[in-house]
Amino acid sequence: MSHSTSHLIQQQMYTRERRGIFRSTEGFDTVANSKGLDASFIKKVLHPLCVYDAPAALTARGEKQESVYPEAIHLVRTESGDVVLGRSIYKATDFTGLRSAFFTHNYVIPPGHGESPSDYKQWLNTSFVDAYDIEQGTELPELERLPGGSVFPSVDPSAVLTQLKLSEEVFKQLLYAVMMSATGRKKVYVALNVPAEEVASSAKLLLGVLYAALPYAYRNRIGFLTYALEPNSRKGIHLMFVEPFSIRPGDRNVDKDFVFDLSANSRILNVDAEQVRQPYFDWIVRTLLGGGTPDDFFKFAEQMLTGMEAGRNLTLASYHELITLYRIEQGERALYNERRVAVLRSLTDYLSSPDALSRKMQLNDLFLSFFDHEFDRVKDGYIPEAGLVDCFKDYYKVHARTSENRLVEYLIRSLNNAYTARNTEAVTYIYHTIEENPSLGKAYFTKVLGNPALTKMLFIPYMDSQMKRTTDVKGLLAVVHEWGSRYIEVSANADFQLLAESALMGRLRAERKPVETVAAIHQRLRQWDSSSTGGKLSPLEQSGLTERLQEASDRYLLTEVELKEISPDQLVQIPFFTRPDLVQWVGKLPAPLKGQAVRLIAAYDWFSTEDPEPSVLDGLEPGEIEKVQDWAYGWLPQQLTEGHFARLLPAFYRSDGPGEGILDFARLVSSVRKWAKDNDTMYRFIRWSEGQTEFATPRGGFEPAYRRALLLFFQKEGREGLHKKALWRQYFEPANPVFKNFYLTAKRETDTSLVKTLRRFRKGGIISGIVLIVIAGTLGGLKAAGVIGSGDSTAPAAAPKPVQQPVAEPTVPVKEEPTMIVTHIPNTKSTTKMVKLLFAFQTSAEQAAFKPEKLVLVGADQQEHSYENFTLAEQNDKAAIDKTGKGQSGDAKTGSTVGSTTPAGESAGSDSTTPGVGNGATANQATGSTTSGTTATTANQGVGSGDGANTDANAPTEYDLEKYPYRTLLTIWQRLELDDAGTVTVDGKEYPLVQVKSAD
Repeated sequence: MSHSTSHLIQQQMYTRERRGIFRSTEGFDTVANSKGLDASFIKKVLHPLCVYDAPAALTARGEKQESVYPEAIHLVRTESGDVVLGRSIYKATDFTGLRSAFFTHNYVIPPGHGESPSDYKQWLNTSFVDAYDIEQGTELPELERLPGGSVFPSVDPSAVLTQLKLSEEVFKQLLYAVMMSATGRKKVYVALNVPAEEVASSAKLLLGVLYAALPYAYRNRIGFLTYALEPNSRKGIHLMFVEPFSIRPGDRNVDKDFVFDLSANSRILNVDAEQVRQPYFDWIVRTLLGGGTPDDFFKFAEQMLTGMEAGRNLTLASYHELITLYRIEQGERALYNERRVAVLRSLTDYLSSPDALSRKMQLNDLFLSFFDHEFDRVKDGYIPEAGLVDCFKDYYKVHARTSENRLVEYLIRSLNNAYTARNTEAVTYIYHTIEENPSLGKAYFTKVLGNPALTKMLFIPYMDSQMKRTTDVKGLLAVVHEWGSRYIEVSANADFQLLAESALMGRLRAERKPVETVAAIHQRLRQWDSSSTGGKLSPLEQSGLTERLQEASDRYLLTEVELKEISPDQLVQIPFFTRPDLVQWVGKLPAPLKGQAVRLIAAYDWFSTEDPEPSVLDGLEPGEIEKVQDWAYGWLPQQLTEGHFARLLPAFYRSDGPGEGILDFARLVSSVRKWAKDNDTMYRFIRWSEGQTEFATPRGGFEPAYRRALLLFFQKEGREGLHKKALWRQYFEPANPVFKNFYLTAKRETDTSLVKTLRRFRKGGIISGIVLIVIAGTLGGLKAAGVIGSGDSTAPAAAPKPVQQPVAEPTVPVKEEPTMIVTHIPNTKSTTKMVKLLFAFQTSAEQAAFKPEKLVLVGADQQEHSYENFTLAEQNDKAAIDKTGKGQSGDAKTGSTVGSTTPAGESAGSDSTTPGVGNGATANQATGSTTSGTTATTANQGVGSGDGANTDANAPTEYDLEKYPYRTLLTIWQRLELDDAGTVTVDGKEYPLVQVKSAD
């Protein structure tokens, strides 16, 4: 803090002296200060402001006269709210008389001390001390006011701008930059087109004009410095005047700040020219240069900004709005006609605070006068734009009590004009405005619904648009319920009911599942009815709207939905089947709908119960019965699978059948056999039928026709159930005697011919049975021996007994090694994008002839990949070539080298090919003997082990790469995963990928 309890102005002086307050040796330091300033404040706040650098132009010419040097007056506002007003001046000599120095005198003005919009005049005309003798003491007096008098010379803004060669446009830009700097981080640097010695005096003149043009809030924010040697950022200084020609082009220290280099080519940087073409800048410059005073406007602005959000008084847009309102209030009504929406929006904004009416009566009166003007225009048929309606709505939010009736009438007339002109866009945004404010909406709809003419003219079209905006039945019913419940007049309105019914039909036609949708409609309507409280009917019930919508949805099903289009599960969801007045309702339907209703009811009675009567279709015309049964046939297999056996019967019902029953048993059994997934289902159906009267005779047992149908089934497909013990015990043995006798009869009927014969012979006696068994056994033996055959074919001649030949040892065929092999060289890094294949040859001639043009690879994905772009590089093995004779043509070697280890450990080898030895087996193996340590290696065959056990013949072959010294590396510059067991096709010829063994 600058001081503790004192509210007086404090002083501080700073220069080069023999000693100072904070130092005992010579140098720059505070030489005197008021007692209210603490040391910390002096060091941290005041000392950084005690700076002066003489103009380069004056020092260059060796100017000695102190009065010629410009004074550097600074004004800074501290974080604690103090105002530091000071001046630094050039001193030709210090106390030694040998060196130049400077002298700074600061006043520290405490917060709240004489804060007035015109304080800037006092600041610019304050008197400062030029020198101080430390021998007079180090304490300075505290002041009640700044020295310098109270009468200040008047400033002619026009004359000042002319004197400084500033145009109106440049002054507007400078004013804009100062206002932006006061609330931002950018600094303003100005180099005037004046001599160096006149910089400070010219700056003071220009500051007087700038302060006069600044609104009060900005005046209390600005910090300035009337002279500096060159641009440099200082805390608290917004506007800095610098020596002419000191702003260097391209100086990165100031390239983001506002720069006014007026000393040479009038270079202005970072000022948007469009921003200064705003109402406030035009008006303030015109007023000041015309000799007027803007103080009346500034007072108006202060009053209008009272109660607004913090920081609003430091927003440029506020003053652009307020100057327009001020000018209109002063009589310039033409400005309103030019910018109606902008003016009204500004008015509603400044009238939005709760106490605005009492504090801003002149603005409120202005707004109401504009509303009256707009009301008269609407009476003449004008359709207001959306912005105007929004402004009146915003005003209503704050001042509803005084404006509700007039605003509702304004909206009614506006909508009437829009409907008359068929301006749907205007209707939409006006209604949107009404919907946004619930209290306004209630006032509006209460007014409209209370007048039948307005209801038909305004409300019904609005409801039509609301219903059309819904995307499905659920949304439509929500709209109907909302409006029908909110206003009792709505649900009883005939036009509204007709509109709701029509909209419901339209939504149903767009539904892909009409049955489920209609069921949901009924459920929703029942919820409406059940929501009534206290035993009272809801407005929707009282008006009959719910019943009307139910009726409409039911008729839609009868009209638009055919029985063949729905499933049994959907059928049982149809709501009108549960109507208590179903018979009377169907009787009142037109003939086409009545037939559809009868078919649906019959199908419902069939599938809605677990045990329907077979005669459920009685009463229908033959054609109707056929339609229902045809539909049912498509769903009966599923019913059979699920065990709903009783639901099968109506499909085979015969009302005019013979005396053997009312069901078509033959077709029934045939259909069940066809639909059943297995015989178990058929067995379960048969057992179920035992308990059904439709299948039995009065005396018990199955109907004869049913018995015949079942017997046919057992003979053709169901024999297993009667003769397999597990199935017989599971299904038929537990049956009642009367039905079990039938199953036993069917079992006998389905016995084999032999069993039937034995059964007949059993009746002739035991001896006959034994004879028959002997005969049967003899016949069976002859048949097994091939003596007798089946049919009329003759028995073939007996083949001679084969002579057993001596068993020969199997020989392994000799496989020649290929003259070229190809192997895949895997990448060492997973990120490498290439495929490398090594083609190895036994001779140089084969390598020279290898000139591939097209390759086809089978990748790990089992897909073929074709390539024509690849690179070839020879990688011959010189050492291996030397071993094989250095490139002899046709030097391919077949067979293998057999090496034996002598007892002394020495190895002896033979280059000749020995039959039975060079094919993966040792000579000792061929003779059946075993020689320990003897091995044979073959390029194309497995390797025989010393203990006589052969390797798997299907194991992958591993080739010795040293036998293929001529090698060509083929590289494909693309990524591809290969299977080591894959293939490579070179110009149409296929080669397998092989494995090799090699030291490298």
